[in-house]
Amino acid sequence: MDDGCSERALLVAKMHGLCKNMNQTFEATLQMSGTKVELLYRISCAHEQNQQALQQALNLDAAAITRHLRKLEEDGLLIREKRAPDRRATFIKLTGLGETRLTELIAQKEAFQRQLLDGLSKQELAGFADILERMSANITR
Repeated sequence: MDDGCSERALLVAKMHGLCKNMNQTFEATLQMSGTKVELLYRISCAHEQNQQALQQALNLDAAAITRHLRKLEEDGLLIREKRAPDRRATFIKLTGLGETRLTELIAQKEAFQRQLLDGLSKQELAGFADILERMSANITR
C-alpha cells in the first residue's frame, strides 16, 4: 500500500509544488493571470475574436470568460461589442493600451521563461519536453 511517501508520490508532490510556485511567481511578475495574458494574446493574433470562439479555445466556462473579459475591458485593454443582425455574438478587440500592455507582458513572460529554464541545456530541455508529452499522453488514455 502506498502511504504517500513512495518515490513516485514524492515526485508528483514536487511537480505539483513547482507548478503552483511557477504560476504564483508568473502572475506576481506580470501582475496578471496567465489566462488573461493568453486571452490578450489570442485576441491580438486574430485582430478581433468572437467571445464564444475564445471560450472554446481556452476551455473556459461562460461565466469565467465573461468575468475575465469584463475585467480586461474595465482596465481599458479591450473593447467588447455586439454585432448586427442578431446582436447575440460578442466580438472583442484590443485597444491601443491593450496592444501596448501585451507587448510588455510578452517581454516579461519571455524573461520569466529564461529565468525559469536558466542552466538547462538544449538536450535537457528536449528530454524534459519528451517526458512532459509522455505524461500528458498517460493522462488522456
